[in-house]
Amino acid sequence: MRRLLLIGVLAVAAALPAAAPGAACSPLNCAASGTAIGKGLLAARPNGFNGPASVIDLRSGKVKWRLPGGILVGHTLVEQSAAHEVTWHDAYTGKATGKARFPGTSDTFSLAGLSQDGTRAVLIRSTPDKTVVVVSRSGSSSFTLPDLNWDFDALSGDNLYLLHYEKVGYQVRVYHLDTQTLDPQPLKDPKGSSTIWGQAWERVASRDGRYLFTLYIGSDGGAMVHQLNLKTSAARCIDLPGSGSFNAATTWTMELSPNGRTLWAVSPGFGRVVGIDVDTRSVRVAFRFAHQSLMSSVPQSAVSAMSPDGARIAVGAAGRIFYVSLARRTVVERTQHKALALGYAPDATRLWVVGGDERITALPVL
Repeated sequence: MRRLLLIGVLAVAAALPAAAPGAACSPLNCAASGTAIGKGLLAARPNGFNGPASVIDLRSGKVKWRLPGGILVGHTLVEQSAAHEVTWHDAYTGKATGKARFPGTSDTFSLAGLSQDGTRAVLIRSTPDKTVVVVSRSGSSSFTLPDLNWDFDALSGDNLYLLHYEKVGYQVRVYHLDTQTLDPQPLKDPKGSSTIWGQAWERVASRDGRYLFTLYIGSDGGAMVHQLNLKTSAARCIDLPGSGSFNAATTWTMELSPNGRTLWAVSPGFGRVVGIDVDTRSVRVAFRFAHQSLMSSVPQSAVSAMSPDGARIAVGAAGRIFYVSLARRTVVERTQHKALALGYAPDATRLWVVGGDERITALPVL
């Protein structure tokens, strides 16, 4: 793993490792993003990771319903509806599907994340100690961590993955809910360090809940993908090309192929497209295109969408739309559009661009 430079003092906002104070606005905290959730629907998050979600019909380009602020996994959104209460919502129907309350001696619990299947919510309090509560519709359990330097990473089965902050960087640790024990050693790539440097920028999960891919970028513009197998707790790091510009690195965006075998990463700032083989955890395809000067001194994140057939990726960055043909290995910039989220129509004949104030525009597919 390339050693990424630490950006400031790392912190976690809400569910995932997010930007450092004063660092750029990423899709893991305040940057807009969108996720195809299946059944021809797109969940657009114009106000950031924990903000309200607008569920858009990709057939008509119309907003079907709006969900409150919360954490979205698959088509399940969970909100913290009261100090000791969480509510589940189904993005397919727009309806609340259940509530659960949990005991607590303080009102300082915050929703931190969900299990990969969306059935359980994880809440963590920051004072007076780091108490973790795992809540389902049928009940809750809790435990207290040994110090205050912990945050949520993922939950799959009985394995709760946690981030532990060190003096420099942080490590991924595993807490076993069934035995209530913390593994003594952090997870690590066999060929790399157990300490992760850099800023977690974006995250993609496989549809079957097996893999979690996190994009990390360093202040020097270096970037890598951290691939975590949630079934085996195996972690691997895959370096991405490009360095020398943090602003270029913030344009990296990731899409998983429909069959789940290839993770694609695209950066208009570096002019790079990379295809990572999920099984071998290695770069299988890489090609270049004319990189773009984004004409801004402020780092800007990108949004993207994968076509239903897996043949194309659309990327929105710095008010431009880039069309990536994976078969021809070409990238074309054609339109000037400020995109908060992107989504292909199910028949792949149109690309929907979600702009400010829920303005939704149809563009032809190239």
